[in-house]
Parts: sequence; C-alpha cells; structure tokens
Amino acid sequence: MKRVSPFEHDYPAAPDETSVAQVERAQLCDLFEQVGPHAPTLCRGWETHHLAAHLVVREGTPLGILKSMARGSGDADVERLAGERDFASLVDEIRGGPPRLSLFGTGLTDKAFNGLEFLVHHEDVRRAQAGFDLRDLPAWARDEVWSALSLALPGLMRKAPVGVALRRSDTGELKVASKKPKAVVVAGLPAELALFAFGRGSVADVSLDGNPADVKTLASAHFGF
Repeated sequence: MKRVSPFEHDYPAAPDETSVAQVERAQLCDLFEQVGPHAPTLCRGWETHHLAAHLVVREGTPLGILKSMARGSGDADVERLAGERDFASLVDEIRGGPPRLSLFGTGLTDKAFNGLEFLVHHEDVRRAQAGFDLRDLPAWARDEVWSALSLALPGLMRKAPVGVALRRSDTGELKVASKKPKAVVVAGLPAELALFAFGRGSVADVSLDGNPADVKTLASAHFGF
C-alpha cells in the first residue's frame, strides 16, 4: 500500500507549522510521479531516477550528508541504489519524510537542513523541463529560505572567485557571501538567490551588478556544494 504523505502540498499564505522542506518535498514527489524516472534534471547529467536515489542515500545513511556535499563522492552509491530500487519505491520513501533515526529525523533538523535541499532539487527537475514558470513563494517561506541560505553561504560561496553580496529584491536586505575583493552584488528573490548560490546561475532569475569583468568572472564560476 502506498504511503500517504503527512506533508502539505501547497504553501499556506500565513506561517503555521508547515516548513519549506515539507512543502518542497511533497511537491517534488508529485513532480517525480508526473515526469517519471527518465526525465532530465539539472544535476550532473542525472535523470530523475538518480536524483531520487541521491535523496534517499543522503537521508538514509550516516555518511550520506557528507558525500552529498562533496561533488562526485556519492555517485557510486547513487548509481548502485538506482540500479537496485525501482523509481516508484524511492519516491514513496522520500514522500514519507526522513527516517526517524536520520540526522533529519526531527521536525527541527528537517526544517533547518532540508529546506534548501528540496527547494533546489525541486527546481532542478522543474527547470530542466520545457516551459517551466517562476514560482512566487509567500513572504514567510521567502524569509525561511533567506535565513537558511544566510547560514549556508560560507560553504556555498567559498570558491567564488570575487567578492559576492546577495541582495533580496523584495526587501532590500543585503548579505555578504564572500569577502574577497572586487565585489559583485547578486539581486533576486531568496529562492532565486539560493539557486545561484548552489551553482544554478544559468537558470536563476537574478541580476549581477559590478565591474563588467568581475560580473563575467562570477557568472562563469563553479561553486556550491
């Protein structure tokens, strides 16, 4: 029998007990089921089956989170699991939430560490499909994404070749991401800034302001986990 998701599929207009991680998890699983196991993603040539396997590995093994943060180090585990498990069972497991004994197994840790993960991977599938549209998250969700992004920036932007500051286009708030010289200001809504910081700048709806040479250098850089 298929597990029923305990998570909301739509963002409430006002904040309640719902987190960004919960909504993005449910919506990503819905999209997985809609597009199937062989749809393209923005992740290193992975199809949706590989991305689902990655999420299960990340949440289900003690080393999963560490491997997921090091580019390429968890690929063998992902390939193995994708070969062993059918797509539907992986999606079903993701939909049910993180394992209870996982690092992410409490509401607090799920909210703190999974909001950006599932937001970015949801967009990895959405924006790899033709005709995707930009989403408008409610203000409380934007704030939650911004807070999580602010904590993650030192790791995400550690390889930025120039100084970087992120500016929220809805509130004007500014966060320094990299203190190197020749700063470039990247402006956009929090979800778009998250995509940029995770190395998805080619699909992120952001603007870059600074010396043209520095902007070009940053736009062509590779960073993120």
